[in-house]
Amino acid sequence: MLSLDPTQSVAMTADPHSIASSWLAAFASAVDAADIAALAELFTPDGWLRDLLVSTWDNRSLEGREKIHGFLSSTLAAAELTNIKLDDTDYLAPRTSFIAQLQSPDVESAFTFECAHGHGQGYVRLLPDGTGDHRAFTVMLMLSDLHGHEESETLILREDLTGVPGRNMQEEFADWVTQVESKPYVLVVGGAQTGLQLAARFKQMNIPALVIERNARPGDVWRKRYPSLTLHTPRRHHSLLYQSYPTNWPEYTGRDKLAGWLDQYAVSQDIVLWTNSTLKPNPKYDPDTREWDVTVIRSGAEVKLRPAHIVLATGTLGAANIPDIHGQDIFRGSVLHSTVYDGPKPHVGKRVVVIGAGNSSIDICQDLILYGAESVTMVQRSSTCVIGRDFISALLRQNWPEDVPMVVSDLRWASIPNGLQKKMSIASQDFMWESQRELHDKLRKGGVKLNMGPEGEGLFIMTLGRLGGFWQDKGGADLIADGRIKIKGGVSPDHFTETSVVFSDGSELPADVVIYATGYVQIKETNRALFGEEMMENTKPVYGLDEEGELRGSYRPSGHPGLWFATGDFFNSRFMSKILALQLKAIQLGLMEATS
Repeated sequence: MLSLDPTQSVAMTADPHSIASSWLAAFASAVDAADIAALAELFTPDGWLRDLLVSTWDNRSLEGREKIHGFLSSTLAAAELTNIKLDDTDYLAPRTSFIAQLQSPDVESAFTFECAHGHGQGYVRLLPDGTGDHRAFTVMLMLSDLHGHEESETLILREDLTGVPGRNMQEEFADWVTQVESKPYVLVVGGAQTGLQLAARFKQMNIPALVIERNARPGDVWRKRYPSLTLHTPRRHHSLLYQSYPTNWPEYTGRDKLAGWLDQYAVSQDIVLWTNSTLKPNPKYDPDTREWDVTVIRSGAEVKLRPAHIVLATGTLGAANIPDIHGQDIFRGSVLHSTVYDGPKPHVGKRVVVIGAGNSSIDICQDLILYGAESVTMVQRSSTCVIGRDFISALLRQNWPEDVPMVVSDLRWASIPNGLQKKMSIASQDFMWESQRELHDKLRKGGVKLNMGPEGEGLFIMTLGRLGGFWQDKGGADLIADGRIKIKGGVSPDHFTETSVVFSDGSELPADVVIYATGYVQIKETNRALFGEEMMENTKPVYGLDEEGELRGSYRPSGHPGLWFATGDFFNSRFMSKILALQLKAIQLGLMEATS
């Protein structure tokens, strides 16, 4: 994870405002002259350009002058960049910071511009080049609004209409809800944090969206997870769009607290939500009308709808990944997946084997041993990336500080391409190993095998590309070091007997309970039965990073018209909801092809 620390700013010989102004003037001049070579030279040799819907209707990240030159050569003219200006507003004005991995000060600044389809926002990080000048290490260009269709700053249809003849705010809002329910432009499947934030964004951009959620309440997705679950990141990182937590909110949010917050969020943001509702299998898309023919089963009754778009926000993690292990039918004990683990009480006094070594596994192991299980053994089939929660939280607090508006912190973070994050993390893995030495010594003492990711990229990038193989430690290492949680490593379960699990090396472990903490299948696989094999085969891979470092198949065309995937953590849901909303609005206005 790239470490950007304004508290470590190094004294600079020039004012950051003058440095940013000088670079931006050169950038604007090169754009006006369509001088691609000059534009490329404004970047460091290994600089990055991230372009979100400005030059193309896609998300692109380019590394190095050659690739940046090639991209701009084919896109700059159509982008029509004009009126490029420094943004001097609070928190976005030029400032100095420090990039720890480069051991270098930088100058950062936001800027604004106009482009072919709307208003744009940019963010640049400038490094000294050794000659007295500064060049861009990262530049992000982002379409922020479409001309004439700007995002509303207040809840639509909630402004006070007192004293306006012939108007009734409550009736107008009720009529709007009825219209959305009868003819949604977008059907969002999944009403947890991603689906709700998408719908909140769509509403503010006048995109009629209906959310359907299979559970009785939107927070039930979290409420039904294991009771000891606490989010591993600080509250600022998992804030919701338009709505930060109260100042007295716990730093690490528990399962039920987050569930209640989601329930409240749906109400406060006026989201049109149908609970106890599911999509009937095999919806059909009509390429002539560019609409779906879908049936929603709402509390047992079938309702026909014809949305133009379906957004699948059913969870990045998808359905439970349950291994097929021979002999499970003769095992006298209990076998369950972590998704249905409901706390330690049923397992008091029992010998528990937990298969897997990720976040869910260590949480459950820790829960069981602290609340009365006779023994707990974690089966680690391959090495795991483990980072202390306090270390990760410190980095997140640094990038999402409490005294900076969430929208500003999100913009700054998004301006660092994922591909750059990965390269910097790989380059700094020696530092990471050293920073986690004490934690890792405890884990190794207990027999845990460790890694820093397949390429040394660390936990953060792994969360963008994999659905397991890592955990953030919050006390489990101590229980492992003193032998209370036992580790059985380098083996996989081969088969069950009536009273035990036999492993691939022939060893045997008596057990009363076996819990599969074996992760999940991906969102695309989870929805294969719902949409049919042929339709899913026509979609692109979903989640993980593409060759440029952008999320695959998420918040961008899926390969099938009118079908979209929304994945990722709270940050991705907040920030990328705007990127998806802009595309849907552009299709509605005829600016973007629906068949992309």
